[in-house]
Amino acid sequence: MNAASTGSLRAARAALPATPALPRASEPRLLLSGSTTLTPLGPADPAGAGPVLTEDLAAHRDRLGFRPGGSPALLDVVGGAGLTGHGGGHVPAVLKWRRALRGDGPLTVVANGAESEPVSGKDGTLLRQRPHLVLDGLVVLAEALGADRAVLWLHGDDDGARRAALLAVDERRRQGVDRHVIEVVSGPHHYLAGEGSAITRALAGGPALPTARRPVTDPHAPRTLVHNVETLARLALLARGAADPTTVLLTVVSPTGRHVLEVDRTDTFTDVLARAGWPVAAPPQALLLGGYGGQWAAWAQVRDVAVHEPALRAVGLGLGAGVVVPLAADACGLARTAALVEYLASMSARQCGPCLFGLPSLAGVLAGLAAGRAPAGALERLHALRGAVEGRGACHHPDGVTRLVASAVQVFGADLVAHAAGAPCLAGESEVGR
Repeated sequence: MNAASTGSLRAARAALPATPALPRASEPRLLLSGSTTLTPLGPADPAGAGPVLTEDLAAHRDRLGFRPGGSPALLDVVGGAGLTGHGGGHVPAVLKWRRALRGDGPLTVVANGAESEPVSGKDGTLLRQRPHLVLDGLVVLAEALGADRAVLWLHGDDDGARRAALLAVDERRRQGVDRHVIEVVSGPHHYLAGEGSAITRALAGGPALPTARRPVTDPHAPRTLVHNVETLARLALLARGAADPTTVLLTVVSPTGRHVLEVDRTDTFTDVLARAGWPVAAPPQALLLGGYGGQWAAWAQVRDVAVHEPALRAVGLGLGAGVVVPLAADACGLARTAALVEYLASMSARQCGPCLFGLPSLAGVLAGLAAGRAPAGALERLHALRGAVEGRGACHHPDGVTRLVASAVQVFGADLVAHAAGAPCLAGESEVGR
C-alpha cells in the first residue's frame, strides 16, 4: 500500500465512531481460539467427547473491547484494507457494498455460515468458538449500510452452530447490545443451500435454489447482501481500527483427521500439510483446493506456494472455500473426480438442461474412463460435454463442475489416456462409489 492509500485509510478510520482501544492481550488478533480436529464429514462437530469452548460476550469484550458503531466511513476502511470475501469467490467486499447501495429498496444483510461443502468446517468452527465476533461484523455492516434486516444463515444440519449462535444472540438481546434484531435462519440440507442467490430467494419466501444469472434492473427492488461469516469476523476487527489478520482459515484433510487450522498467509502448502499430520515421507500427488466444486492442482505445482489467494491466482489457482484435500500417491484422481461429479450432479438445482442432463452424463463418462471400460470416443465425448455445459447453466453450479473436470483432465492427463485405452488402476475400482 502506498503513502497516499495509507493516508486515506487512516482518515477513513478516524471518521469511525470512537471505540475503546484493543487490549494488548488480543495481539496477535486471531480469528479462532485454537485449531481443532473434526468428525470426518458434515458439520464442524469436534471429534471426541470434549465440549466446545465458546467465547461468551463478557470474554469477547474483555479481549477486544465493546462493539464499534457502523457508519458510512466504514466503506472506505474496507476498501483501503482490501477486505475480500472468504466464502469462495474472494470478491472485494467494497464492490459488493457499492452494488448493494445502488438501489433504494429494503436491504437485508446476511452472515452466511451455511457450509455446504461436505468437507468444509472453518465457518462452523468460527461460529462455535467466537460467535460474537461474527455477530459484531454483521451488525456493524447493517448499521454502516442502513440495512432493514440482519440475518445469520446456517446449513440445516448444523445444530452445533445454531446452538452457539442462538445463545450469543440471546446474550446480546438481554444486554441491549444491538439496535438490529438478529435473525438466525436454518436453510435446507442441500449442497446449494449456501449459494448467495439461493439465500436471497429463500429469505424472500421462495425455495432455497439459485436464481437465473440475470442482473436486477429495478432500483426499488429488495436488496440482499451476503457475506461469509469469516469475512464478517474480519470486518469486526477492521471496524475497531485493527488490521486485517494475516491468517487464513482452512479445513485440511489428512490421515489424522479433518482439521480446521488458522495459518499464516506466508505458510506454504508443505507447511500446512505438516501441521495437519500428513506424512512428510509420502507427499501427495495432488491437492483438491476449494472443496467438491474446486479444482485439482499437482503437488509439484503448489508445494512451495504460499496459502494466500494472490499467490495462488498467480499460478492459475484459488483457495475457494478454504478446503485442502490431498490425494495420496497411490489413489486414482480420475476415480475420485468421477465420484465428486456424481455427487455434484445429484445435488444440482434441476432447473436447466446442463444440470438435468449434462452433469449426469459427465459423471457417467468419467466413471467409465476411471474403470477402464469406456467405449471408443469417450475422451472426445468428455470434452464435448464440458463445452456443452460450461457457461450455459441457469446458475453457476454447472460451471463449478466443469472447472473441476477441466483441472482433472490437466492434472491426471496421463492417467486419462491410459484409462481410455483400457488400463484402470486398482484404486479406481474401489473409489468410484465413495
